[in-house]
Amino acid sequence: MKHAPADASTALQERSQWRYVEKGATRDLRIDFMRGFVFLLLFTAHFDNFSWLALIGWERLGIVSSAETFIILAGVVTGAVYGKKIRKEGLSACILQLFARAWTLYKVAFLVAASIALLRLISGLNTEELTSFTDPVTGQSYPLYPPAEKGFMYNLLYILFLKAGPHQFQIVGLYVVLFLMTPAIFWAIEHAKVPYLLVLSWLGYLFNYFLPETHHGIAQNRLTGAQFEFAFPLLAWQLLFVHGVVVGYYRQEVLGYFSSLPGRRLVTVCVVLSLLLVVFSMNHPLPQLPDWATLSFISPPIFDAWYQRFFLKYSLGPGRLLNNLVLLVSVYALLTVAWKPIHRTLGWLFIPLGQESMYVFFVHIYLILLIANTALLQLNSVWVNTAIHLGMLLLCWWMVKKRFLFRWIPH
Repeated sequence: MKHAPADASTALQERSQWRYVEKGATRDLRIDFMRGFVFLLLFTAHFDNFSWLALIGWERLGIVSSAETFIILAGVVTGAVYGKKIRKEGLSACILQLFARAWTLYKVAFLVAASIALLRLISGLNTEELTSFTDPVTGQSYPLYPPAEKGFMYNLLYILFLKAGPHQFQIVGLYVVLFLMTPAIFWAIEHAKVPYLLVLSWLGYLFNYFLPETHHGIAQNRLTGAQFEFAFPLLAWQLLFVHGVVVGYYRQEVLGYFSSLPGRRLVTVCVVLSLLLVVFSMNHPLPQLPDWATLSFISPPIFDAWYQRFFLKYSLGPGRLLNNLVLLVSVYALLTVAWKPIHRTLGWLFIPLGQESMYVFFVHIYLILLIANTALLQLNSVWVNTAIHLGMLLLCWWMVKKRFLFRWIPH
């Protein structure tokens, strides 16, 4: 018994050695890790044949998806990186850089949409996975491009105004508009108008959320008229980015708060809520999932009613917002206290993917096209589908490590 205090002290010291070492650098490997891990969710959603990875990726860790996480973390990184520059150089010196980033994203969105428009003209090449969208609930299919018969100029105008493109890539259009907003966001921060900024952001979100819908499941208020707003209406999704930028700008202050006693208590609340929402999401009655992988504490009609009211993705229901917030805080806390073992186990895979997220996101569009033109998906095998998901993830990792075509592919 007399050795217990020493043993406890040794165990505590070992656990403290697991922690992420904060060195004050702008790049945060925990965020890179999370962005890389999100590709596991994205691949299982965009290569949407059931595989064993769907037990993680199909809203099984809570009612969250890759899109929300990407937008929030993009905001945090933008706030941290450009916030540091603005403090040193001033906002006026960074405005052109922010607009240049938006222009780069626009060129990438245009390139992908235009290339798929051209590829669909190749006889025998199946581009349906990228040129149409099938609603998983209703089964109704929607074209994502004007008919080729409309002519070159007609299609070009649609692409120029971001009104056509693969649905798997359309979130980049949202990024374009969000980055056009960043000078105004940083102006508000620099002029101590953060409360007004956040109130305005929430008003836009609430207006969109309570706007009556004439057709359920489709965004009613599309400010830009661009295609991405059917799935990611700007008034709703700006909320994630704006708050992410503010958190990133005040990153050190936020981390300091979570190191305090009230902050640690809040982390505990987030962990508990995250676990409860995991249990809730396990009740999702997805017909593709085996019975042993689902729970039935909540009946399907009740779950569906709650999901439709509070967790819809396109309108960012309040339940989905809460789930994303508490899960991100919980995962970030886990990566902080157990960084060393997690880094040794999975950091080699997810950190490179997260650091080159635009490259991976760009490449995965053409991998979808490649797989769609094989007979692999027709085998309808969970093991084949799992091999596809893992194989594409590892292929992207290998391409990043080898810097494959980095001279030509956006990164």
